[in-house]
Amino acid sequence: MNLPRVLIADDDFLIRETLSAALADDFAVAEAASGEECLQWVGNQTPDLLLLDIEMPEMDGYEVCRRLRSASYDFPVIFVSAHDSLAEQLRGFDAGADDFVTKPFNAEVLFRQVQRAIDRHRQKRRLAEDREALQSLASDVLRDLRQTDVLLNFMRQSIGCGDYRELARNLLAATQAYGLACHVQVRHPEGAVSLTAEGPASAVELGVFAQCAGLGRSFRFSRRLIVNCPSVSLLLLQTPDDEALTDLLQERLAMLAESAEAITETIGVRHESASRAEALQYGSASSYQAIEVLRDEYRAQQSAAREKLQQMVNDVEDSYVFLGLTERQEATVSDSLRRSADEVLSLFQQDEAMEAQFSLILDALQPQSNGADNVMLF
Repeated sequence: MNLPRVLIADDDFLIRETLSAALADDFAVAEAASGEECLQWVGNQTPDLLLLDIEMPEMDGYEVCRRLRSASYDFPVIFVSAHDSLAEQLRGFDAGADDFVTKPFNAEVLFRQVQRAIDRHRQKRRLAEDREALQSLASDVLRDLRQTDVLLNFMRQSIGCGDYRELARNLLAATQAYGLACHVQVRHPEGAVSLTAEGPASAVELGVFAQCAGLGRSFRFSRRLIVNCPSVSLLLLQTPDDEALTDLLQERLAMLAESAEAITETIGVRHESASRAEALQYGSASSYQAIEVLRDEYRAQQSAAREKLQQMVNDVEDSYVFLGLTERQEATVSDSLRRSADEVLSLFQQDEAMEAQFSLILDALQPQSNGADNVMLF
């Protein structure tokens, strides 16, 4: 069991021995015969409490206490002195003392004062440590919130990305917001976008990506760390010395890479949808033109058929003079021809429904003015 350490500083040997005898059973006691010896002892090991005499040659207790407090030592200091005036006590407290014991002293009272001062100081130190821990925790929480904000901002800026280069730029900006020096690569069906803080990746850097992209989810080499997803790679150029901090950075980069991976899939679906929409629009325009031509040809055939039927009736009637028919026979033939021609023409009249269907089809296939590039399905 480690006993609390008490240092007794007094130039009077008998006083030191008396104080030591009163405390030796419950404390680890050390002695100093002068103010200078006291400061040297404290410089080598810090006591839990100092019992300090005031009247000492060369350097009195007040000066010793002031020097200790100036050096930021905060352990309790109790003055032990025959001077019990209010002025002396106030001077002691002004020098930085925590309590005052008047000579001659009661051993039991001294013991309780020493124990109480040590307990109070330890409690104060625990409270300070707890406060520091809470402040550290609060700082960690704020840092985590800021890092979460980086991820949220990246998602907010990138969710509507229309191309892979824009996504790569946003991804690089997010790593810089984390305070990291990274290279990023976004792979897509047509190739890859590889960026560094200085611009497009060099041939050497592209070679590093090519070698590392297949090394698994994450991989460390030298002081570098690479985090991989199927379409996204993040290369951290300098990992910290702290292993725990490196693990945390790896986790952050993995979350960033996974988010970017999901967005690359969205961009791919958008591109595919746009291509399909463009193909549909091209097919629609082609169908529109074909049906429009077909309708015009149908109208031309109607007009030609009417002219041909009328010409046929006229030619037959003109040939009566050569056929030697009676007027009654001529009338019968003409009536028959005209009746047949009217029946054929009536068929064209019934095709108004077909004309309406042509119009409906053409209206539905009418090409849009905004073009396929503006089609966004989501």
